Amino acid sequence: MLPLFEMFMKANGGDAMNQMAKQFGLNQAQVQSAVEALLPAFSIGLKRNAANPMDMGGLIQSMLSGGHANYFNNAASAFNPAGIQAGNDILGQLFGSKDVSRAVAAQAAQATGIGQDILKQMLPAMASMLSGGMQNQMAGGFGTAGLGAGGNVFGQVIEEMMKQAGGQAQPQQAPAPSGNPW
Repeated sequence: MLPLFEMFMKANGGDAMNQMAKQFGLNQAQVQSAVEALLPAFSIGLKRNAANPMDMGGLIQSMLSGGHANYFNNAASAFNPAGIQAGNDILGQLFGSKDVSRAVAAQAAQATGIGQDILKQMLPAMASMLSGGMQNQMAGGFGTAGLGAGGNVFGQVIEEMMKQAGGQAQPQQAPAPSGNPW
């Protein structure tokens, strides 16, 4: 799976940091610091969801139904009301409650010195962009370099779920052809 930071760096054609800086009145170093402070929470949320098939199914459904690829390809759209709502929906799936989102922003504020209010505003935009990146990755939009399970991020997550459930995920193989196609 492409690391979340690298995925975020690919957003908006590699210009996501500039978009975030403009949107929130920060410089590049501040945005990078904020992103680095917030991404571990996204990773933990994804892992938590991967451990429960119902949660993972809900997260995948949210990603696929929200048109998130647009937020990844056009970061400015992640800051509009629809993008913020889509991001908040993803945050709800990842973190479970607004209280957790607030705690993530508070911890990142302590680590970065950036105001908690700004970080709370960044979270849904980042969630929209990252879910769009995952949607692109699922569709093979980044190629397969560094991806597991045949290049499919969700395949890798499902593989991890199987390992946690006590089984080993085995690659699907086509059945051997018989002499009769009917």
